[in-house]
Amino acid sequence: MIIGPCTVVTGGAHPAVLEDAAVRVLGAHISHVGPAGQLATVFPDDMRWPARGRVVMPGFVNTHTHLARHLARGLPLRSPHEWKRYERALSPEDVYWAVAAALVEGVRHGVTTVCDFHRSGPSVDVSLSEVVAAAAAVGVRVATCWGVSEADAPHERRTTTEESRGFGAELGRRRDGKVRAMLGVQPTTLAGMTSMVDDALDIAGDHMPVHVDLALDLTPADRGRARAAPRGPMPTAVWAHAEIAPRELIGAARERGDLLSAVGFGSVAALVREADVGWGSDASVNAPPLPDITHGWTLGARAEAHYRRLFVNGPAWAGHFFGEALGTLTPGAPADLVLVDYRPSTEFSVRTLPEHLWAGLLRAPVSGVMVSGEIVMDNGVLVTLDEREVAIRARECAKRVWERLG
Repeated sequence: MIIGPCTVVTGGAHPAVLEDAAVRVLGAHISHVGPAGQLATVFPDDMRWPARGRVVMPGFVNTHTHLARHLARGLPLRSPHEWKRYERALSPEDVYWAVAAALVEGVRHGVTTVCDFHRSGPSVDVSLSEVVAAAAAVGVRVATCWGVSEADAPHERRTTTEESRGFGAELGRRRDGKVRAMLGVQPTTLAGMTSMVDDALDIAGDHMPVHVDLALDLTPADRGRARAAPRGPMPTAVWAHAEIAPRELIGAARERGDLLSAVGFGSVAALVREADVGWGSDASVNAPPLPDITHGWTLGARAEAHYRRLFVNGPAWAGHFFGEALGTLTPGAPADLVLVDYRPSTEFSVRTLPEHLWAGLLRAPVSGVMVSGEIVMDNGVLVTLDEREVAIRARECAKRVWERLG
């Protein structure tokens, strides 16, 4: 299939902006990127996906979210206790439709890969099976885990971790390139962070990544006194909420090749580290964040940091288990891409790309989405499922969950 003619933003650490170009997809990967006329001449029998002058760029990677919390939108939940009550109120059906609705929302914003941190009432196998089923129905990539909390009883943590490892092994046997399992831990203290992450990395071995949801409540002084994260030939981890992570942890995680994930622009610490972190939405909208002009967006360093956060750091980490070169439009890369209705009226080049991202590209409607070479949305219409049914069923589930919470 040839996608074009269009303007191609190749993504990655060293992006290119190619006008009057096209992308050729063969199977689940990109085979060629080049002039539209040339590809049409060389491959005259290929199917065409007309881009009609749109911008084609890599799909976004959301490195930390809680998909099942989608049904809580509108509820004033703030404390860990309130979220725990919500999670226990979810049935398997609620999990499925919450995840489906969240992923559909993501597709509409160009999100093609999601790292999900899950907790709910049903068992590990039942709950995560619903997450996987919803991801398969929508057609996007999902790495999911059941998060073990430091607040859980020790025997619950051990049992849940073993079940998670078994679930991961089962997913591995399926050889589904769109779904991966992780081990999830949610520490609330510095001591718990050290012990829980050590245990998770040991159990994961070299097969499963580890998803750490930092639920720490630390003073600024505490944030500088954490013991360094473990080092050695272990699977890389993603540390969510890097904006509250201790400084020593930040340094050790970088050395190991772990990913630091931050949410929004809410703290000075997150802004300082932003060049090194990926984007995570937590329990909010499954859409990439817009840069905030009040924080000096026009400065070159800040613009570059936001670009790297969306197009470099998260995709590079997720590429370890979803395919090298994920997040780029280059030959051999996974064919995960989005078509955006954006027609710039000024120079559109690598030099001006950061300004276009802020002024219009990230705000423009997504009209098409492809994941692993398969079309998920075409001309603004999801082709994998009935979006209206998803919304109706999710609302029904949300009503029941809210009633259970009183």
